[in-house]
Amino acid sequence: MSSPIDILIVGFGAVGTVYGWVLSQNSNVRVTAIARSSYDEMSNGIRIESEKYGEISGWKPYRLVRDADEANDRAYKYIICSTKALPDLLPTASVLAPFLESRHAQDTVDLEDGPCVVLIQNGIGIEHPLASAYPSIPIISVVAWIGANLKPGGRVTHGMLEKLIMGLYTGEGSEPVEGEQVEDAFGDPHGYRKGPDGPERLEEGKRRLKVFADLINNGGGTAVVVDDIQSKRYEKNLWNAALSSLCTLSRCTVSQAVDPAVLPYTLPVVRRTMLEVMYVARAWGYQEDVLPLRCVDEAIKITINNYQRPSQHSDPNTPFSPQRSDPSYGFPTEGDLAKESFESSYNFKPSMLLDAEAGRPMELEPIIGSLLDRARAKGVPTPRLDMAYSALKIQQDLAIRAYSSSATYQEHIKNWLSRPPAVAGLGAAGRKAWERAVKKAELPEHEQGSVEMAGWRDKIPGKPVRADSKNI
Repeated sequence: MSSPIDILIVGFGAVGTVYGWVLSQNSNVRVTAIARSSYDEMSNGIRIESEKYGEISGWKPYRLVRDADEANDRAYKYIICSTKALPDLLPTASVLAPFLESRHAQDTVDLEDGPCVVLIQNGIGIEHPLASAYPSIPIISVVAWIGANLKPGGRVTHGMLEKLIMGLYTGEGSEPVEGEQVEDAFGDPHGYRKGPDGPERLEEGKRRLKVFADLINNGGGTAVVVDDIQSKRYEKNLWNAALSSLCTLSRCTVSQAVDPAVLPYTLPVVRRTMLEVMYVARAWGYQEDVLPLRCVDEAIKITINNYQRPSQHSDPNTPFSPQRSDPSYGFPTEGDLAKESFESSYNFKPSMLLDAEAGRPMELEPIIGSLLDRARAKGVPTPRLDMAYSALKIQQDLAIRAYSSSATYQEHIKNWLSRPPAVAGLGAAGRKAWERAVKKAELPEHEQGSVEMAGWRDKIPGKPVRADSKNI
């Protein structure tokens, strides 16, 4: 019998719950989940109502714990982070630090025993701060396509859509160009190409990626491994940057944003905003072969077909039979739940809007702010993204101020800033990473990388915007 694989889930919301259940279908997997605010509701068992998996009652992971201290009693092969990416409030590196710097992680003696981080988060550039803080830890970057919601009473609802596109994080952009500091800084943060032990760690990272994908697929999920995960992040960010921001600014559902009465006004703005995202991606080396331009119009067509309500003037005697351009998108096409599911889709609000309505911090930085950083670095003008960011930044700043004044947040940041320098073990790999960190500390400040913290300024140095750019 194979030895058990301990997996930790940080961020046990709807997505974390669904994939915790999927992973637990492997007999050799032991899932530990941290459920802070929902512990009392989930401790009696979780009910998963899924169109894909059916109704699952009373499910519990191998261990359900309240906090990091309770979870930090063992080493984990995989640490899944499915929290919202909020670098301007809680940097992911600070959230995962207790596990990456624990004595269990420090005691690992070789690459195979060390932890591997799995980031299931939205946005662009979410991996780099973590890679800068822990260069010896492999990162599996995941783009999730799933429709799931966490309901009161320890209940999770899930449709048909379920796919994880994943790849090993090896940096951003095309191959570094000599003398171009921007890509030098972001092109190989783990030292896979330049480090003396880089090839060995790269192969181990790929092996860990394959093992994790196999666990998802064997458990009934859908995992697709790709060589270039960043292009897939840009593809998903097309929708988030354009439609999530539009719905949040106008306080409307997606269905209302694509209503036939307003579509002539919203569609041009949505499309041009998506094109700005595409221009940034092109400037960073993601060309037609990995990120085709047709993704823009495909995203728009799928949104209209799946979220636009049927005409109010349709024949009431006509059976409910909506047409969908892409059945694989996750919407049911037949059965008793179809009408209810479609009605839920018509009332769908992006998570950015839900956060804004609740006064919570939004994923503004990873979805839009990171695009602006990369646009400035390459001199790409982004007027529509600039407008959306500046308007949303007002409410974001208010929410950040409110949340950052809490005692819990202050204690978290205090612990993060006062932590001893560590590289999370990994034997020889860890020692080499430590040596690199020491050497890095001797460099002039402007040549050093840094972990993004709340209140940072521009993260990527670059060129001014070209006013005569032909991109737009």
